[in-house]
Amino acid sequence: MRPRHVLITGGSRGIGLAIAQLFAKTAYRCTLISRSEKDLKDAVASLRPLPSSRSSTSTRPSTSTTSTPANTNQSGPETTGGTYSYQHSYISTSISEPSFWTLPSTSTSTSTSISPSHPPFPTYLPKPPRSNHSHPSTIDILINCAGISQSSLFTRTSSSDIEQILATNLTSVMIGTRFLLRHSYLRRQSSASDQANGQGNAKMQSPVIINIASLLGLSGGHGAVAYAASKAGVLGFTRALAAEYASHGVRVNAVVPGYVDTGMTEGLNTEELSKRIPLGRFGTTAEIASAALFLAENEYAHNCVLNLDGGLSTV
Repeated sequence: MRPRHVLITGGSRGIGLAIAQLFAKTAYRCTLISRSEKDLKDAVASLRPLPSSRSSTSTRPSTSTTSTPANTNQSGPETTGGTYSYQHSYISTSISEPSFWTLPSTSTSTSTSISPSHPPFPTYLPKPPRSNHSHPSTIDILINCAGISQSSLFTRTSSSDIEQILATNLTSVMIGTRFLLRHSYLRRQSSASDQANGQGNAKMQSPVIINIASLLGLSGGHGAVAYAASKAGVLGFTRALAAEYASHGVRVNAVVPGYVDTGMTEGLNTEELSKRIPLGRFGTTAEIASAALFLAENEYAHNCVLNLDGGLSTV
């Protein structure tokens, strides 16, 4: 059997990298997406390798479907004979580039609209056939973790900054998730009758979408209006998608971190902020990662919004 496959946006550092490292330790195959190829190479090198696994030739992608752009490593399993060497991989791109979340065009009239620096997603992971649940491009868990922030009073925040924050933190989450659902990367693995009879879990675990939001999306915060609005949108998206896709066997959840010790919190007054947190400290990326793993593996977790803020939301 192929290892379960997790796609993590923003997976090269911070919370995304911690999630990837924990999932890799639990024998998940990780595909990381981020802008910096150097950070991605370092991130993939830090993941526990997966052993080779054998599969039938009927599910092995052809040579033409595994070609990848020169600016990334080979994404997906290497193939030798009837063996998949499933290993971790990365995609260096900007998820806020609309052309990334499209199918490759065969029309010469539209090919010029595709940015050469952002080839479409299927260039890296070919679209899986609907009838083949074992296809290596199938995604079992999508973790939308990419995000940017900016500390600025609202009236001093430029329109371009607002657009960039919303494009990265919210719009790309919605467009990317829609693409993966629409083109069968994420789909139910067992029949509706199996699910209704409680037998779906025994056959195969359901696909999961986990969105990394922020406590600022619930409570707001000084100097972070655009960021808070984007994360509030992520929570609304989580709730609505969970309602819409329950009948499709796709679970949708969110993690809501408070202050976490990452590059995004550098420059903050850690000592003063920790005094406001009932537990008296910032969270760690490992603690957020363990919550993501719980939401991925608990088959009854759906429309679950999990606060991890050290109790800050109570004060």
